[in-house]
Amino acid sequence: MAFWSTADVELVSRVVTATTRNDRRVRGKLTLHFAEAQTQGNADDAADRCATLAEELFGEADDHEQLIGAEAELVAALRLRLPPRFPAIRSLDLAALHVVGDPGTSAALRRASTTTMRSVTGPVSTPAPTTTRGRASPSSMPPSGDTSSGSFRAAQLAGSPSGTFRASVSSSGPASGPVSTQGPRSSSPPTRRGTLGRMRAIMPGMMLAPGAPPEAIGQALAPFVRDCAGRILVGFLRGYDLVAMRGLALEEGSAEMLAALVPVSDAPLGGYEASRTAELARWQAAFGEGVFQRVRRESQVAAIYLAHMALGRLGVPPSIDLPILQEAAPSAFGGERGTVLEMSRYVSVPAESFVPALCQHLVEIVGHGDAMQLAAALAPLVTSVEEDMAIAATFAKDASGV
Repeated sequence: MAFWSTADVELVSRVVTATTRNDRRVRGKLTLHFAEAQTQGNADDAADRCATLAEELFGEADDHEQLIGAEAELVAALRLRLPPRFPAIRSLDLAALHVVGDPGTSAALRRASTTTMRSVTGPVSTPAPTTTRGRASPSSMPPSGDTSSGSFRAAQLAGSPSGTFRASVSSSGPASGPVSTQGPRSSSPPTRRGTLGRMRAIMPGMMLAPGAPPEAIGQALAPFVRDCAGRILVGFLRGYDLVAMRGLALEEGSAEMLAALVPVSDAPLGGYEASRTAELARWQAAFGEGVFQRVRRESQVAAIYLAHMALGRLGVPPSIDLPILQEAAPSAFGGERGTVLEMSRYVSVPAESFVPALCQHLVEIVGHGDAMQLAAALAPLVTSVEEDMAIAATFAKDASGV
């Protein structure tokens, strides 16, 4: 028997080198620990395939700063890309990640990794609510210091940390350029803030031992689902303000638009909505308690639905999926269990029609706005939430043992 046909290989390593989009070469050591011993041939094949996927992942980064110090997040993203029938892995390690030929820069980036992946959220302006086109907007006046030309920064209007996104508005009506009304799923993927930086907070709370009961998995998933609901809520309200109330022309799929709609938050896991209390209180006063709570509830239903879809794509059966969600929903939303039942209105909707359907429901609640325009504006945000849900669902699946 040839030595490579003996199943006695428990781990294998590869050095992975790739060039990021800003032309910096990044290198690290990738180690696969198999759940069961493999033959040398199978182990080498798995290592080569995994290394190729890691190189592709590195190459997709716009900047090397997104990678250095983000080994855990990179591993989580890499696990999502492993093909079907890939040998079961007990653990996947990425170590010694550095910029080739620049050890000083690598060390500095590693020390600063907790801050370079975050954006600084600026304060939200607080003008008194006014009424436009029959609806109240909590922030319908342009910021001071930028009123002379009839144009201003949409990012500043939305209280966003972004300072690069511009949109024009006429003092007498909508902006000169129309918002794209094409479906939110375009053939060219939108430019978005990297998932890697957002996933840091997910890792600690989602690490459960395999075989955990659905109740424990649901409780671990709950704060993440709550944050996703909060991001959808804030994103819709800001999109509604910019598109429906101000008549701005937004460039579909731009990273700056996403930043304008939903700012990065330094709040702990589960605390996103609480970190936007002042802003949401202004919307509550503008819409009224009843309408605001219905918008909030629909955002929660959407988050539960996206969690359900993410688990389903990973092959988690309904017998485990639904108990997880039935525990996650009340833990995330103050004891409310009805969101799991309410997500049924989206289950039969094609994936590409989910965002328009969600926006249609929300527009019907607030009584004003163009659902397709809002869907085009919200598509990048929902895509980023789906990406994050996919990674959180991976941890939930691993914990379930299926």
